[in-house]
Amino acid sequence: MIVALLLGCMGTEESSAPGTAPVDTAASDLPGDGDTEEETEETGDTAEPEPDDFGCSDLFDQDTLVVYDVTIDEGDWHRLETEWRTSDGTKDYFPITLLTVNDEVIPDAQIRLKGNNGCCWVGDKMQFVVAFNEVDEEARVHGLRKIALDSPYYEPTVLKNRLANWYLLRAGLPGACTNSALLYVNGDYFGLYAHMEELDHEFLERNFGKDDADGDLWKYGTVLDNHEDEEVDYSRISDFWATYDPAVTTTMGDADQWLTEWAAEAILPDGDGYWCCGHNYYLYDHPDRGFLWVPWDKDGTFDWVADPTMDPTALWYPSVTPHMAYLLADPEWEARYEARIAEMVPLYGGDEMVAALAQMVEQTEPWGSIDPYRYYDDDTYAYYLADLQSYVVARRAYLDAWVATHSP
Repeated sequence: MIVALLLGCMGTEESSAPGTAPVDTAASDLPGDGDTEEETEETGDTAEPEPDDFGCSDLFDQDTLVVYDVTIDEGDWHRLETEWRTSDGTKDYFPITLLTVNDEVIPDAQIRLKGNNGCCWVGDKMQFVVAFNEVDEEARVHGLRKIALDSPYYEPTVLKNRLANWYLLRAGLPGACTNSALLYVNGDYFGLYAHMEELDHEFLERNFGKDDADGDLWKYGTVLDNHEDEEVDYSRISDFWATYDPAVTTTMGDADQWLTEWAAEAILPDGDGYWCCGHNYYLYDHPDRGFLWVPWDKDGTFDWVADPTMDPTALWYPSVTPHMAYLLADPEWEARYEARIAEMVPLYGGDEMVAALAQMVEQTEPWGSIDPYRYYDDDTYAYYLADLQSYVVARRAYLDAWVATHSP
């Protein structure tokens, strides 16, 4: 396996702050081409979002680099830095004195750290969740309660979450709406991030509809992530984990949807998800369909741990993916899984995906190259951008050959 993990921090660079206006990359993609507006309009939420494809908020428009300009008390910022550097994992929210998002003033926003403090709080480039509803539970911004700004040390392109979710959404799965964002803190450019929606009630509404968004959401399949303040019946999730017999488990959820989600992870491939490692997924207990697999946190995809010829039917660690292992041990389900992979390959690595990735690279590279807290030098950054693009093409070529030898 190829493990693309560079552990060293490349240090910080002196950098002047480019203009902080939203960057419409349909017209411009160069740092500093946008000028900061002198006047901004305050909003609460304002109205219903203007949806993009897949029902995404307009904040996830693919042609726009979203700009988050944060003014925060220096003492609070120092406390965030200390929490990051000591990896204490507290993740307390701190008030943002002034937040503008694409020059739109957002009142009462708060910010906290995100990510796995046990492994990934490395260097100086902190990752964040920005919340719009901590002060007023009903507050929404462009239809959103919170957003995530993701840029871990092991993901130099800052594009894998975005590209993986591009594919997952087109595969008909509940992927997270994702584009790219620039973060400014107290007037200084802080860096380039994957800009993602959070898994919350709005996410469930977008993917399953308002009438079916009140089911229980289980992180890693075991940790309740909603309804924490309500009396919850744990019997269903307990029963789901009590047996791996397909005759039982397939009556508790939409097993056809499971095949689609597992196949998508295998096609990408995802080296840090359920298919690989029983990690980074949710189970959603849909009111009518039962348990569904929900993918999450796709920065460990593509060339992160697997070469392009990774067999999509491989089971990495069956002990931590027991529902998959037991189901695919049944020849009928195994055949259906292989057929599902064959159906989903044409969505991957074709002209549309290659062009979308090229647009993402063109849009973000000027900003990534001047990111003051990036972990990689210019040559390494350029290498990984090119490698991601070539990987997708090579992976598609391998998958086409795989389908040709596995078609009925």
